[in-house]
Amino acid sequence: MTRSPRPPEKFDDADYPAYTIGLAAELLGVQPAFLRSLDAAGLLTPNRSAGGQRRYSRAELTLAARVRELLDQNMPLTAATRIVSLEHQLAAAHQHIADLEHTTSEPNTDPSNH
Repeated sequence: MTRSPRPPEKFDDADYPAYTIGLAAELLGVQPAFLRSLDAAGLLTPNRSAGGQRRYSRAELTLAARVRELLDQNMPLTAATRIVSLEHQLAAAHQHIADLEHTTSEPNTDPSNH
């Protein structure tokens, strides 16, 4: 059996805008209007195709799914989008801190500093 070549990096990129609004809505079990409302609220900023259609990434769909989860718990949309936005910012800050810690813990291999 011949192995097919490794898929392009876009498959691994959570930020690649691969999903149309219709497919994104179907995957999340929501109406397209829900995704448009998250766009209007400033939580999602989908890329646009050459024809102007919204294109969502897996990362954006994860945020939208979290908002849906909060709405299902009877939280108002404005509160849910704010919570998800803050959760997203906190996760990014934690990742930045981890990156900085990793960078500062690496031994200095520059011979000019010896």
